[in-house]
Amino acid sequence: MQDTENIELEIQELKGIKNLKLSLPFKKGLYAVTGENGIGKSTTFAALSKLVYRGALQNSFRNDGSSNSKITFKLNGTENVWTKTINWQRSDGNSEIFLDGFYEGSLIFGSRFSDAHTSRIGKTQKIKATDVCDADDFVIENLGKILRDNPFAYGGLKKVKSKSIAENMGFGGIPYLIEKNSKWLYHFNMSSGEFLLIGLLHFISERIKFKTKTRNHNLSLIIMDEIELALHPSAQERLAVFLNKISSDFNFCIYFATHSVQIIHNIRPDRIYHLALDIAGDIEIVNPCYPAYATRCLYTADGFDFVLLVEDELAKYFVEKAIRDNNINASRLIKILPSGGWENTLNLQKDLITSKLAGTDCKVIAILDGDVQNEFNSKYGGNSKFKGQIVSFLPIQSLEKYLRKKLVDNPDAVFAKKFGDAFYSVRSLPNILADYNSRSESEKDKNGKGLFLVLKKCAEEQGISEESFKRETCSFISNFENISTLSRTLIGLCS
Repeated sequence: MQDTENIELEIQELKGIKNLKLSLPFKKGLYAVTGENGIGKSTTFAALSKLVYRGALQNSFRNDGSSNSKITFKLNGTENVWTKTINWQRSDGNSEIFLDGFYEGSLIFGSRFSDAHTSRIGKTQKIKATDVCDADDFVIENLGKILRDNPFAYGGLKKVKSKSIAENMGFGGIPYLIEKNSKWLYHFNMSSGEFLLIGLLHFISERIKFKTKTRNHNLSLIIMDEIELALHPSAQERLAVFLNKISSDFNFCIYFATHSVQIIHNIRPDRIYHLALDIAGDIEIVNPCYPAYATRCLYTADGFDFVLLVEDELAKYFVEKAIRDNNINASRLIKILPSGGWENTLNLQKDLITSKLAGTDCKVIAILDGDVQNEFNSKYGGNSKFKGQIVSFLPIQSLEKYLRKKLVDNPDAVFAKKFGDAFYSVRSLPNILADYNSRSESEKDKNGKGLFLVLKKCAEEQGISEESFKRETCSFISNFENISTLSRTLIGLCS
């Protein structure tokens, strides 16, 4: 393959993209695709993943697209055209373009999370001492370097010996574990950053071993969609340094969709592809793109009066609605950023305050889910680790736990009737709940995440997009509960 070869990608009439054409270099190095939320980065990366994952289009766009939808790839003189009929099918007569590599999707839907379902986490109890061995030095050292700036921080990390042993236990991947306080801690239960990086480093380590064993010196393609969200800024920067190094050492072409200032500042301008809407509403590609231009709509030093850090996208919608309904953003600039788990949110808050990344006069506030308030007070109430940081809590538990309580644990007939009428006009909500409750794994779904996935999927089947369902569910709950305390809290904090 010539170094000058490009991957040509064209997407037509798919999700929010009317027409997008990208020409991306296929040569070793780290490349970034940037742009505001909703511009089409995840759709683009899901389509691009077809080059390394044969089931990509069916998996990512099973319920998306129409007869007018089309995805076209061109590489090394070969063209593949995929169109949507009932399923995605190729309409050309050429050989299929397929490359060595792998794809890691967004934070919630990446393949590293497939074993994190409650039904599989319970299977860790089957793992015996004879089933495990030391983790590869590559994983141990780089996990420590990226997260702690210490290659020895995760000495003693273990993993299940082989894929066959893991599969016999019911896992799709390789479980990792480490001893903490004389007990085994499995990577499913570690912090979001540890969980994310262990999965990623495992994939990369296995790819390197395969290339070395087979003496495969060909270029490999790695595609990653916003996997840095659970990492604090200094770890994000070390991740970028690491990816730059392995791309050079092991002949990887790495494409990274990101909002991270730290990562973008570690990538050359000619390797940054910024997606933006022009005045006609079409997507334009800015390349080369300098970091300040790419991040001006994401973070602007001294550009925000308040940065509100929340745990996830659902919490962001709650806060956004309260700000909008009460005109709290009048004469002030407010940025709301989902940041991962509650402790990750607090660590990110600490880093933003210390580094002054958000601006010297910017007030950085953490707003955590209501269900962690007691744990926070117990763990850090008298602790100086987060002393001086402004921390508040949503007036309800996480949205998933709230729905679980209202629909399953303590059914609220009035709420269920209104919620069902709002979202489920074809298949009824009682029918959906009966199906959910009949499954044995529903009893273990204490955090309600499994229920929420079922509700979201059923809403999508009835024509409601994922983003609309999330946003409208938050709005529905806010209106139903009349959450005035959140508004009063935000007015006080943002003044």
